[in-house]
Amino acid sequence: MSLNLFIILNVLTYLIVLKIFFSFFRMKYYFPFRYADFFNFLFNLILFSSLSLIYYSNFFWITVFINLNLFYIFFHLINMIVTSPRTKIIIDLMEKKNNELDMLKYLKIYSCKKIVENRIKRLKTSKQIIERKNLIMLNKKNKNSFYFISFIFSLIEKI
Repeated sequence: MSLNLFIILNVLTYLIVLKIFFSFFRMKYYFPFRYADFFNFLFNLILFSSLSLIYYSNFFWITVFINLNLFYIFFHLINMIVTSPRTKIIIDLMEKKNNELDMLKYLKIYSCKKIVENRIKRLKTSKQIIERKNLIMLNKKNKNSFYFISFIFSLIEKI
């Protein structure tokens, strides 16, 4: 097997296994990473690093670098799709036959309320907030990097 074919196989396997892990884990998080992204990265890193040690020992670090880049690219690409309302609208337009949407009907389906519901769902999934009796609050047990960044932003906002 040529090195080029090995790299192509690595990328294709990364995509296929990522799809499989997403169907299994859905959008579950251990903030800031989705389980599907993380386990896919580990699976491909172990598989292709091992294969590169056996067949292309000179390219071991290149294989590690390729898998780190695939993880970085797909993590942020999927993150952009999930978190960006603009991207959601463009995807919805592309899924329609004429790339057209009735604005009034669309605003009933995809409103500010829907955006906030999605954000709250995401924050609950990542265990950054807790919901009790129709109230949401910060999960003080789960102080992670997002909590720290939010704290810094709140300080900057007060200035």
